[in-house]
Amino acid sequence: MKKVLQVLGLLIAFLISAIVIGVTTATACPFCTAVRPSLAQRREAAVVAALGELTSVSKSALVFEIHQVQKGRERVAERRTIEIAPDGDRARAGARPGTLALLFANAPDKPKGSAPLAWSWEILNEVSYAYVARAPGLNAPVAERLAFFAPFLEHREPLLADDAYLEFGHASYDEVARVADKLSSDSLRAWLRDPDVPQERKGFYGLALGLVGDDDQRAASAVFLRNEILRPDNDFRAGFDGLLGGYLMAAGAPALDLIERTFLTDPKAAEGDVRHAITALRFYHQYGREIPAERLRQALRRLLCRPEFAAMVIVDLARWQDWEALATVAGLFDMPEYAEPATDRAIIGYLLTAPGEEGAEALAELRRLAPKRVADAEKALAAFGGPRQDQ
Repeated sequence: MKKVLQVLGLLIAFLISAIVIGVTTATACPFCTAVRPSLAQRREAAVVAALGELTSVSKSALVFEIHQVQKGRERVAERRTIEIAPDGDRARAGARPGTLALLFANAPDKPKGSAPLAWSWEILNEVSYAYVARAPGLNAPVAERLAFFAPFLEHREPLLADDAYLEFGHASYDEVARVADKLSSDSLRAWLRDPDVPQERKGFYGLALGLVGDDDQRAASAVFLRNEILRPDNDFRAGFDGLLGGYLMAAGAPALDLIERTFLTDPKAAEGDVRHAITALRFYHQYGREIPAERLRQALRRLLCRPEFAAMVIVDLARWQDWEALATVAGLFDMPEYAEPATDRAIIGYLLTAPGEEGAEALAELRRLAPKRVADAEKALAAFGGPRQDQ
């Protein structure tokens, strides 16, 4: 029975994570915002992918000559050309004969009989045409693929720069770390300072900077990241969690000391910055090696005094199995400023997850003092997929 309760408690903790803070098990690179598929992923998902050239334009059709079929040769058979209806995009509407293109064909969402393929296309030039022709497919080893895409990060051709970033964004942290030697610390620093680099990419570049180079290079990067984090005139905040994560990887304990002092214990720290700091600590807890787990837990506990962060912090402490905070966590339930449904769920889930008798005793006391609030929290957890009441 005890083992069953432990398993159920861990299940509840996971559910709380999903409900309160949106934790997922995705393996994509931390601090990347790759919300779109890369060209290789689009090619893999397509029924047909081909390189071609626009040969004629009319109001009713764009005609492309096929140069190279990269996927789905059997679906185009011996066809030398394809016709695509104009899509209204101004850039494409201005295309002229001779324009190079990457062509995709997908099956209709609701095919009826022999419904035609649905075509789309991307404008290419000579540089991007060569890039697409040479880019490795998804079946190639990840390290080989990322090594190919690394030189194209922030390439002068926007399509290539964007696609290379997406490739790194869809890779896991471990895969990125294995090819960190393919990245240049000088380039990463320049991109972090460059206002023309899209802000959503800078979180990844901050993290990557903390991984690149030997000890001396990483020490220099740590100084750079520290200065960027503390720059008073720095209005850059998109990707700030990546800078903090990269700083933790490059500097270790001194980085945590600064983050704790600047964001976790300072009541004047901006809420957005504190959330970035929490994200960076979660990342380091999963991937970092130098800073002891207990030191990370100790730093995160600092935020239990701020009601606006209590729910997410309690969830993380449960996931990190920090039971030293049990008395503090249970005590929050009785404080009016913490009386929010999300915080109630987090506290109850933490106590359900805690091993031994202390958590059960604290939960029993809360049931006695506030039976409806506790029941509402447990009901909400069960409604999101928790164990049935008869289990």
